[in-house]
Amino acid sequence: MKTLNLIAAILFTSIVVFAGDEKLPLATTTTTTISGTVIDKITGEVLAGVKIYLNESTQEVYTDFDGNFIFKDVKQGTHSIETNLISYETSTVEIDCNTEINNIKIVLNNK
Repeated sequence: MKTLNLIAAILFTSIVVFAGDEKLPLATTTTTTISGTVIDKITGEVLAGVKIYLNESTQEVYTDFDGNFIFKDVKQGTHSIETNLISYETSTVEIDCNTEINNIKIVLNNK
């Protein structure tokens, strides 16, 4: 009887282990990252301290000393990005975000 219980236990354990070996489908990405650089149109220099506002959300960031910015965990789709810096024209850029990482360059004009 002990042998029969042992065989049943081994069979049950084998079934559980092999059932867990099944490959699961990969999760699809539903969020994306938008990053970029802001530069001056005439000089080509990077612009620090530019306010970047993602219109479809409440997210806003400022460019760093190298003119770079980044938005993380943004829903995929089309987004509108607005820039604002004193003595420069306000700029609005449309970006279609259907990949995991989206990198853009924004060029600003002096007023």
